[in-house]
Amino acid sequence: MSFTLTRLAKQASSQWTHDAPRATAFSAKRFYKLSVGSIKKGQIVQFKDKPWRVLTRDHVSTGRGGAVVKMELQDILSPAKINERFKSGDSLEILNLADEAYQYLYSEGDQIHLLNLETFEEIEMTASKCEGGDRSVAMLEGMIFLTTPEHGRQPCTFKLPSNYTYTVQSVVDRAGQAAKGTVYKTANLTNGAKLQVPEFVNEGDKIVVDIETMKYVKREL
Repeated sequence: MSFTLTRLAKQASSQWTHDAPRATAFSAKRFYKLSVGSIKKGQIVQFKDKPWRVLTRDHVSTGRGGAVVKMELQDILSPAKINERFKSGDSLEILNLADEAYQYLYSEGDQIHLLNLETFEEIEMTASKCEGGDRSVAMLEGMIFLTTPEHGRQPCTFKLPSNYTYTVQSVVDRAGQAAKGTVYKTANLTNGAKLQVPEFVNEGDKIVVDIETMKYVKREL
Protein backbone atom coordinates (compact mmCIF):
# COMPACT_ATOMS: atom_id res chain seq x y z
CA MET A 1 0.00 0.00 0.00
CA SER A 2 2.78 2.44 0.92
CA PHE A 3 4.51 1.66 -2.39
CA THR A 4 1.33 2.51 -4.30
CA LEU A 5 0.88 5.81 -2.45
CA THR A 6 4.53 6.71 -2.99
CA ARG A 7 4.33 5.91 -6.67
CA LEU A 8 1.18 8.03 -7.04
CA ALA A 9 2.91 10.90 -5.28
CA LYS A 10 5.92 10.66 -7.57
CA GLN A 11 3.68 10.54 -10.63
CA ALA A 12 1.80 13.62 -9.44
CA SER A 13 5.04 15.45 -8.67
CA SER A 14 6.41 14.67 -12.12
CA GLN A 15 3.37 16.38 -13.66
CA TRP A 16 3.95 19.56 -11.66
CA THR A 17 4.57 22.64 -13.84
CA HIS A 18 4.34 26.40 -13.41
CA ASP A 19 0.69 26.25 -14.45
CA ALA A 20 -0.15 23.14 -12.44
CA PRO A 21 -2.85 23.37 -9.76
CA ARG A 22 -1.82 23.67 -6.12
CA ALA A 23 -3.70 22.88 -2.95
CA THR A 24 -4.47 25.82 -0.67
CA ALA A 25 -4.52 25.30 3.08
CA PHE A 26 -6.75 27.45 5.26
CA SER A 27 -5.18 29.14 8.26
CA ALA A 28 -7.28 30.92 10.88
CA LYS A 29 -4.61 33.59 11.20
CA ARG A 30 -5.91 37.00 10.21
CA PHE A 31 -3.85 38.66 7.54
CA TYR A 32 -4.93 42.19 6.59
CA LYS A 33 -7.98 44.41 6.16
CA LEU A 34 -9.34 45.33 2.77
CA SER A 35 -12.09 47.70 1.64
CA VAL A 36 -15.23 45.82 0.60
CA GLY A 37 -14.99 47.56 -2.77
CA SER A 38 -11.61 45.89 -3.39
CA ILE A 39 -12.51 42.39 -2.23
CA LYS A 40 -12.71 39.87 -5.06
CA LYS A 41 -14.77 36.77 -5.70
CA GLY A 42 -13.13 33.71 -4.18
CA GLN A 43 -11.33 35.46 -1.34
CA ILE A 44 -11.76 34.25 2.25
CA VAL A 45 -12.96 36.91 4.70
CA GLN A 46 -13.53 36.99 8.45
CA PHE A 47 -17.13 37.98 9.26
CA LYS A 48 -19.23 37.31 12.38
CA ASP A 49 -16.33 35.34 13.85
CA LYS A 50 -16.34 32.87 10.95
CA PRO A 51 -14.33 32.41 7.75
CA TRP A 52 -16.45 32.92 4.61
CA ARG A 53 -15.72 32.54 0.90
CA VAL A 54 -16.95 35.38 -1.31
CA LEU A 55 -19.21 33.81 -3.96
CA THR A 56 -20.47 37.03 -5.57
CA ARG A 57 -20.10 40.76 -5.00
CA ASP A 58 -21.92 43.68 -6.62
CA HIS A 59 -21.82 47.45 -6.23
CA VAL A 60 -25.33 48.85 -5.88
CA SER A 61 -26.22 52.54 -6.04
CA THR A 62 -28.72 53.72 -3.42
CA GLY A 63 -29.98 56.55 -5.61
CA ARG A 64 -28.94 59.17 -3.05
CA GLY A 65 -25.37 59.53 -4.12
CA GLY A 66 -24.22 56.64 -1.94
CA ALA A 67 -23.51 53.02 -2.71
CA VAL A 68 -23.48 49.63 -1.01
CA VAL A 69 -21.69 46.39 -1.78
CA LYS A 70 -23.80 43.25 -1.81
CA MET A 71 -22.01 39.95 -1.17
CA GLU A 72 -23.07 36.34 -1.18
CA LEU A 73 -20.89 34.49 1.33
CA GLN A 74 -20.48 30.78 2.05
CA ASP A 75 -19.23 29.40 5.35
CA ILE A 76 -16.15 27.38 4.32
CA LEU A 77 -16.79 24.90 7.14
CA SER A 78 -20.38 24.13 6.08
CA PRO A 79 -22.78 24.59 3.13
CA ALA A 80 -24.39 27.62 4.84
CA LYS A 81 -24.72 30.76 2.69
CA ILE A 82 -25.73 34.31 3.57
CA ASN A 83 -26.32 37.55 1.68
CA GLU A 84 -24.94 40.71 3.26
CA ARG A 85 -24.94 44.41 2.41
CA PHE A 86 -21.96 46.57 3.33
CA LYS A 87 -21.39 50.31 3.12
CA SER A 88 -18.82 51.26 0.51
CA GLY A 89 -16.50 52.49 3.29
CA ASP A 90 -16.60 49.23 5.25
CA SER A 91 -13.66 46.83 5.35
CA LEU A 92 -13.23 43.13 6.14
CA GLU A 93 -10.30 41.04 7.26
CA ILE A 94 -8.81 38.80 4.58
CA LEU A 95 -7.56 35.46 5.89
CA ASN A 96 -4.12 34.19 5.02
CA LEU A 97 -3.87 31.01 2.94
CA ALA A 98 -0.99 28.56 2.52
CA ASP A 99 -0.46 25.97 -0.20
CA GLU A 100 -0.76 22.19 0.16
CA ALA A 101 -0.89 19.60 -2.62
CA TYR A 102 -3.45 16.80 -2.94
CA GLN A 103 -3.83 14.20 -5.67
CA TYR A 104 -7.18 12.80 -6.80
CA LEU A 105 -7.26 9.00 -6.38
CA TYR A 106 -10.81 7.77 -7.02
CA SER A 107 -14.49 8.34 -6.29
CA GLU A 108 -16.82 6.04 -4.37
CA GLY A 109 -20.42 7.18 -4.41
CA ASP A 110 -20.36 10.83 -3.34
CA GLN A 111 -17.01 10.40 -1.58
CA ILE A 112 -13.87 11.80 -3.23
CA HIS A 113 -10.57 10.19 -2.17
CA LEU A 114 -7.49 12.44 -2.15
CA LEU A 115 -3.83 11.83 -1.37
CA ASN A 116 -1.67 14.34 0.52
CA LEU A 117 1.56 14.51 -1.47
CA GLU A 118 3.67 15.36 1.58
CA THR A 119 2.38 12.90 4.16
CA PHE A 120 0.92 10.30 1.73
CA GLU A 121 -2.18 10.32 3.92
CA GLU A 122 -5.41 9.44 2.13
CA ILE A 123 -8.47 11.52 3.02
CA GLU A 124 -12.13 11.54 1.99
CA MET A 125 -14.31 14.49 1.04
CA THR A 126 -17.90 14.66 -0.17
CA ALA A 127 -18.50 15.73 -3.74
CA SER A 128 -20.60 18.65 -2.44
CA LYS A 129 -17.37 20.22 -1.12
CA CYS A 130 -16.14 20.73 -4.68
CA GLU A 131 -16.31 24.33 -5.81
CA GLY A 132 -17.95 24.46 -9.21
CA GLY A 133 -20.59 21.85 -8.37
CA ASP A 134 -21.48 18.69 -10.25
CA ARG A 135 -20.06 20.00 -13.50
CA SER A 136 -16.60 20.28 -12.00
CA VAL A 137 -16.86 16.93 -10.19
CA ALA A 138 -17.51 15.30 -13.56
CA MET A 139 -14.06 16.48 -14.71
CA LEU A 140 -12.10 14.65 -11.99
CA GLU A 141 -9.15 12.79 -13.47
CA GLY A 142 -5.94 12.23 -11.53
CA MET A 143 -5.22 15.89 -10.88
CA ILE A 144 -4.04 17.93 -7.91
CA PHE A 145 -6.60 20.22 -6.31
CA LEU A 146 -6.81 23.61 -4.71
CA THR A 147 -8.08 22.76 -1.23
CA THR A 148 -8.96 24.69 1.90
CA PRO A 149 -8.17 22.76 5.07
CA GLU A 150 -10.26 23.52 8.16
CA HIS A 151 -7.94 22.95 11.11
CA GLY A 152 -4.35 22.20 10.23
CA ARG A 153 -4.21 19.78 7.31
CA GLN A 154 -7.78 18.46 7.00
CA PRO A 155 -9.39 20.17 3.98
CA CYS A 156 -12.97 21.38 4.03
CA THR A 157 -13.31 22.50 0.38
CA PHE A 158 -11.49 21.80 -2.87
CA LYS A 159 -11.62 22.92 -6.46
CA LEU A 160 -10.18 21.93 -9.80
CA PRO A 161 -7.47 23.94 -11.53
CA SER A 162 -8.48 26.50 -14.15
CA ASN A 163 -7.44 24.09 -16.92
CA TYR A 164 -6.17 20.55 -17.24
CA THR A 165 -5.02 18.10 -19.92
CA TYR A 166 -7.38 15.28 -20.92
CA THR A 167 -7.19 12.46 -23.47
CA VAL A 168 -9.69 12.26 -26.34
CA GLN A 169 -11.32 8.84 -26.37
CA SER A 170 -13.32 9.32 -29.57
CA VAL A 171 -14.67 11.99 -31.90
CA VAL A 172 -17.94 12.29 -33.82
CA ASP A 173 -19.10 14.18 -36.89
CA ARG A 174 -18.62 17.88 -37.39
CA ALA A 175 -20.76 20.02 -35.10
CA GLY A 176 -20.70 23.29 -37.01
CA GLN A 177 -18.59 26.07 -38.47
CA ALA A 178 -17.58 29.31 -36.77
CA ALA A 179 -17.73 32.71 -38.48
CA LYS A 180 -14.01 32.66 -39.28
CA GLY A 181 -14.21 29.24 -40.88
CA THR A 182 -13.12 26.97 -38.01
CA VAL A 183 -14.92 23.65 -38.20
CA TYR A 184 -15.81 21.94 -34.91
CA LYS A 185 -16.76 18.41 -33.93
CA THR A 186 -17.70 16.68 -30.69
CA ALA A 187 -14.97 14.95 -28.68
CA ASN A 188 -15.63 12.35 -25.98
CA LEU A 189 -12.97 12.43 -23.27
CA THR A 190 -11.75 9.40 -21.31
CA ASN A 191 -13.58 10.67 -18.21
CA GLY A 192 -16.92 10.69 -20.09
CA ALA A 193 -17.16 14.45 -20.66
CA LYS A 194 -18.01 15.90 -24.08
CA LEU A 195 -17.01 19.20 -25.68
CA GLN A 196 -16.51 20.85 -29.05
CA VAL A 197 -13.02 20.71 -30.58
CA PRO A 198 -11.47 21.86 -33.90
CA GLU A 199 -11.61 19.31 -36.74
CA PHE A 200 -7.87 18.56 -36.54
CA VAL A 201 -8.25 16.97 -33.07
CA ASN A 202 -8.28 13.17 -33.30
CA GLU A 203 -8.83 10.13 -31.10
CA GLY A 204 -5.93 9.67 -28.67
CA ASP A 205 -4.90 13.34 -28.71
CA LYS A 206 -4.26 15.13 -25.43
CA ILE A 207 -6.04 18.48 -25.18
CA VAL A 208 -6.09 21.27 -22.62
CA VAL A 209 -9.60 22.13 -21.40
CA ASP A 210 -10.80 25.26 -19.61
CA ILE A 211 -12.75 23.53 -16.83
CA GLU A 212 -14.94 26.47 -15.82
CA THR A 213 -16.25 27.06 -19.35
CA MET A 214 -15.76 23.47 -20.61
CA LYS A 215 -14.05 24.81 -23.71
CA TYR A 216 -11.13 23.54 -25.74
CA VAL A 217 -7.94 25.57 -25.22
CA LYS A 218 -5.22 23.84 -27.25
CA ARG A 219 -3.79 20.48 -28.26
CA GLU A 220 -0.78 19.16 -26.36
CA LEU A 221 2.04 18.32 -28.75
